[in-house]
Amino acid sequence: MQFAVGVIGVGNMGAALVRGIIDQGTVSAQSVIVCDLNQDLVGRICDDMGVVDGTEATHVAGSADLVILAAKPQNLPSLLREISPSINANQTIMSIAAGVTTQSIEESLGGNPSVIRVMPNLPALVGEGISVMCGGSHATESDFERVEAVLSAVGVCLKAPEEMMDPVTALSGTGPAYVFHTMEAMIQSGIEMGMSSEMAERLVLHTVFGAAMLAMESDLDPTSLREAVTSRGGTTDAAISHLEENDYTRIVVEAILAAMHRSEELGRGS
Repeated sequence: MQFAVGVIGVGNMGAALVRGIIDQGTVSAQSVIVCDLNQDLVGRICDDMGVVDGTEATHVAGSADLVILAAKPQNLPSLLREISPSINANQTIMSIAAGVTTQSIEESLGGNPSVIRVMPNLPALVGEGISVMCGGSHATESDFERVEAVLSAVGVCLKAPEEMMDPVTALSGTGPAYVFHTMEAMIQSGIEMGMSSEMAERLVLHTVFGAAMLAMESDLDPTSLREAVTSRGGTTDAAISHLEENDYTRIVVEAILAAMHRSEELGRGS
C-alpha cells in the first residue's frame, strides 16, 4: 500500500514516525513531505532521510494522502484553522495531540474529514512503541489501514473506543516517564550505597530491560512474577514491605490519574 504522507511537526515523535516508515519501507522517502516551525530541524531530517521539505503546513496538508498532525496540543487549534482550506474528503487526518478529540478536529476542519486520533509513546524512537488509535465519525477502514501501516513501523498498534484515549495517554503515552523516574531513583540509591554512577546506571538499565523482557515472555503476570522473587524475610521482601507501608501503589495510581485529568483538560483547551 503506497500513499503520500505529510507530517506537520517533526519533533521527537514526528521524526520517529518518519524514520520508521522510511526504514521499514512503508512508503518511499520521496513520498514523505514534512514541515516544522524549526526549519533547521526540518533541514536535518530532509538531509538525513531524503524526505521532502514542505516549508509550510498548508502545502504539506494539500500534498498528502495521510496528514499526520504532530504539533503540540496547544498549537493545534491555530494549525487546524490554517490547513482547513487544504483538506479534502479523500485524505486521512492522523492526530497525535494529547487530549484533543476527533470531534473537535472535525469541527475545526469543517466538511466531513476522516480523522484518526492516536496516542503513541516514546519507545517508538527505537521501534518498540505501543500506540492506540480511535476513529472519528467519518473514518473508514482504509483510513485505519493507512494509520496502522505507519504505527506498525515503530512498534505495536491497538484500537480502542475514544473514551479510553485519555486513560491510554496517562498510562502508556506518559508511561515511559514513570519508568525513567523510577530508574533515576534506583540509580541514586546505587550511588548512595557507594557505586559509581556508571555502574549504578548500567545495573539499573539492564535490570529494567531484563525484567520487562521476562514479563513479556513469561506465562506469569507481573504480580505472580513479583511474588515469585519475594521470599518472606528476604531482601526483596524488605524493599516491597517498605513500599507498601508508604502506600507506593496508591501514589503511582494517583499520579497516573493526574495525567489523565490533564489530558482531559487539554481536550477542553484549558
